[in-house]
Amino acid sequence: MRITRADLEAALADLESTIRAQGLERPVDVFRDRWGVPHVRAETDHDAFFAQGFVTAQDRLWHMDYDRHRALGRWAEFAGERGLGEDRLMRTFGVERAAKADYSVSSDAARSMLDAYAAGVNAFIETTKSLPVEYRLLDALPETWQPWHSLAVYKVRNMLMGTYEVKLWRARLALVLGAEKAAALFRSYPDDGLVSVPPGAAFGAFDIDCLDHLAGVAEDLAWLGEAEGGSNAWVVSGERTTSGLPLLAGDSHRALDTPNVYYQTHLTCPSFRCSGYALPGVPGMPHFSHTEHVAWGMTHGVADYQDLYIERFRERDGRLEYAFRGGWHPAEVTSEHLAVRDGETRTLTVVRTRHGPVVAGDPEAGHGLAFCHTGTNNGTPWANTLCDLLAARCADEAEEALREWTEPVNNFVYADVHGEFGYRYRGRIPIRSRANAWLPVPGWTGEHEWRGRIGFEELPNARNPAAGFVVTCNNAPTTADYPHYINTFFAPDWRARRITARLGALPAGSATIEDMASIHADRESIPARILAGLVDRLRPVDDDAREACEILSAWDCRMDRHSAAAAIYGTARTFLLRDIVDAAFGEMTDEVLDAASAFGRGAGSHLGTLYAAAVRAMAENDRSCLAPGRTWEAVLDSALARAMAELRAKLGDDVDGWAWGSIHHTRPRHPLSRVFPDAAPLLDPPAVAPHGDGDTPLAGAYSMADRFVATVMSVNRYVHDPSDWRSSRWIVPLGASGHPGSPHYSDQAGRWADVETIPQLWDWDDIVGGAEARQTLKPASLEAVEPP
Repeated sequence: MRITRADLEAALADLESTIRAQGLERPVDVFRDRWGVPHVRAETDHDAFFAQGFVTAQDRLWHMDYDRHRALGRWAEFAGERGLGEDRLMRTFGVERAAKADYSVSSDAARSMLDAYAAGVNAFIETTKSLPVEYRLLDALPETWQPWHSLAVYKVRNMLMGTYEVKLWRARLALVLGAEKAAALFRSYPDDGLVSVPPGAAFGAFDIDCLDHLAGVAEDLAWLGEAEGGSNAWVVSGERTTSGLPLLAGDSHRALDTPNVYYQTHLTCPSFRCSGYALPGVPGMPHFSHTEHVAWGMTHGVADYQDLYIERFRERDGRLEYAFRGGWHPAEVTSEHLAVRDGETRTLTVVRTRHGPVVAGDPEAGHGLAFCHTGTNNGTPWANTLCDLLAARCADEAEEALREWTEPVNNFVYADVHGEFGYRYRGRIPIRSRANAWLPVPGWTGEHEWRGRIGFEELPNARNPAAGFVVTCNNAPTTADYPHYINTFFAPDWRARRITARLGALPAGSATIEDMASIHADRESIPARILAGLVDRLRPVDDDAREACEILSAWDCRMDRHSAAAAIYGTARTFLLRDIVDAAFGEMTDEVLDAASAFGRGAGSHLGTLYAAAVRAMAENDRSCLAPGRTWEAVLDSALARAMAELRAKLGDDVDGWAWGSIHHTRPRHPLSRVFPDAAPLLDPPAVAPHGDGDTPLAGAYSMADRFVATVMSVNRYVHDPSDWRSSRWIVPLGASGHPGSPHYSDQAGRWADVETIPQLWDWDDIVGGAEARQTLKPASLEAVEPP
């Protein structure tokens, strides 16, 4: 199927006509500002959520359906054979089963919210005269939206942010390298690494002895070879601001999706008012938003809430059984049928034990790995948080709204109009043996079972800390003497150190919205400063390396897109990393780099901790992570020479004309571009050149496979001002609309790349006066308009 620009424009939803919608109680007004962001004014809670579902479907129905198909293991119905791998994984995880279980245990208010949202989505499907162009490409129609679909969509966007892939990767290393050598490569968070709370504190000593466990499970995993994100957020006390009330800011770091993952929206009704970022398909705004009373933001908490259990199986009387505590128990065995676009339907056998579904191995051959996960083991009422946060009128109520949150575990920062501010680690973290931290554990012994979860009151938290701020950048949430196991690794504290330094330098009573925005734009690299500090020790014989040293010696270590020095450093960094990986993994180097580039969290996370350790070693002239006989001077000299040669080949001999932005850029790709490559020019937004890299607060990380294509970046930025919500600012990397034919498909991209923001409109006079479009939704029956 071929599409044209005219097809894109014909697919746009009607955003101005009055529409009568079945299920609406009272009329609702929808105003869209100059950026296409919807502002909804409703008379009841039900209608607010109904309208949120309706307007989200107007802008993002295909986006919602894409995530729904992925969550339910049906992506191959759209994508063909290329979607089967993900479908097998989601069907095995049992996302549909888990979402239905969550819905069943949610509060009446949460279910009513989900029901109303679904009714709004379906009202759009039933009344629209046009559908997103993707349905024309696929020759498909959208199905009815069920309330539990919203929970499934949330899960598929977040459940792969856990730790099971890391544990699988460690097991693979133990098998290939041997327990002793593999153990030496497993690094915990540094003793002097910054934590979120108490603000400014260091992590402390952490026991990482895992050799005995590695050796102990190696034999039980001998068959394994047969098996097939980050963010910044901070909050500043009123004592440090010009207004006397706190400021809250941050940005979420994820892969750049097309359309962008978060959807800007604003809801108003008598019970609540909220402006913020929603996930298309999910009601509420649980991550980065503000109401009339409270603002909040969050980062990924990097907690360990997923385990892998090595299971032993046998067949007895035609029944598959698994071992546990000296006995044999029946495994649950089901069949799933996977439809494939332009292909044959496939059958998938799913085996479950008491620990969860088997995700690797062969139960019929006697072995497998079962996936145990707080988000899929049984139903939890996490959806309560979606609506309870909206009703919070102060910091205490905002914290209480988080009580039932399940996953992902987040660092949650907040500030209210009464001057309160703080931090709360939110989510469910199981209590279990420390052995579970490193690798898959024996499932048959009963020694590694979960023993409840860390109590809500026990989770790391801080209210109005004396430091006057809280910074969280995926670094450790608290110190190593915390009584419960959370994880063995966290993101390097480089971003946290930069933001902490920036906040600490602000005089009391001086912090403004502009100061928070300038921190968003901070692109100074701590690793670059360490490397640049060593170049004076080099005695390069290569002319290129000598020129690189001169440029880096004069550099401010800012990963600015206009900087030649940033291009030299960024390129040399990739060669340096390659040398470090080669010294650590030897013959596994190519496998490690390939695995790390495949967007799995196992090898990629390990590579990140390994590089962070190498940077620390470089600063201390510790050669333990280098190949025998090598020095840091020799390694850096070689990396710089190779970088200069590559850049000359790419950018020419005029070094003064080189720029980081000439090689470092985004590559937004629509999910159907690979399915329909002829349509890609119409579906894919244009690329932009961002500042930053993976080590700077202004994120622009890239992989080793497709070097310098930015793969992880700020997928939103926000500054919330409780003293005057009208001053709040925000931005996304593309736009509000998910329609390729809309002027709002990627109209924020240029400002995002320039690290600018747009107004987060709040005052209704401003919204109505500057509206680009206005629409009224009315009940389908006249009787519904009259109050009972």
